[in-house]
Amino acid sequence: MQVEDIYKKIYLKLNRMGVFDVRQYAVIEKPPFTPLCIDRIADDCYALSQNRVEEGSVISDPDVEIRIDHKKKVAEPTSYQDRSVRKIVYPKPGMVNLQMKNELASFLDRWLDDLLSQGFIRHQ
Repeated sequence: MQVEDIYKKIYLKLNRMGVFDVRQYAVIEKPPFTPLCIDRIADDCYALSQNRVEEGSVISDPDVEIRIDHKKKVAEPTSYQDRSVRKIVYPKPGMVNLQMKNELASFLDRWLDDLLSQGFIRHQ
């Protein structure tokens, strides 16, 4: 698979889920699964997270920031965090961690497949 293709696949999955329709913040609930939170951080940036409550605290596990290019119809994860780790694709301006870029793209592609199979689509 070409690298560019995975970013197109991610874009199409986000579009199918209704992520790009979110203007500020939305939650999709599909019991018994952990709700999916969609945050629109900027015109070209969204965060997806599944937040569960443990001992009274909200835990984002995972929380992924995704940069969108609507003209090219591609979406690229730029950061990932859960309760134990934070991973960043662009640690400094002009610097790219290619291993992290590939790892996060693969993770997001699989996670979106799981979310879609669980029914996490905004308007059904």
